[in-house]
Parts: sequence; structure tokens; C-alpha cells
Amino acid sequence: MKYVGQLLPDAVIALQKQKTKFVIEYTIPPEKGFFKVDSNILYVIREKYLENGVLQLLAAAKMRKEV
Repeated sequence: MKYVGQLLPDAVIALQKQKTKFVIEYTIPPEKGFFKVDSNILYVIREKYLENGVLQLLAAAKMRKEV
């Protein structure tokens, strides 16, 4: 799990430099969900290799702080 916890743009840059094939999937909370998120800041929360050898990254938005 080399990329889990990293900002998505940082992980993408690293993978492009290594010329690794990858796809990105996104997960979002329900529209009227309990958690507030900042959709401009995405983190990698899961990675796995697919059967065809492509790395799949799952990205989620950062949760906002409640004040």
C-alpha cells in the first residue's frame, strides 16, 4: 500500500513518472450525508491491482472540520 493516505495528485504524478498504468475510482458520500467534505482535496484510500495488471486507486474527499 504505497499510495494509501497520499494526496491523489501526488500519487498520480508518482505513477506517471514510473510509467505505471492506473485507473482512478471515486467514492462520494450521499448528497444529504452526515459528513461534510471538501471535494477539492482528494486522498487515496485504497489501492489494488486488477486482473489485467492495472493499478486501481480509490479516492475520497477530505472531511471538513466541524466548528
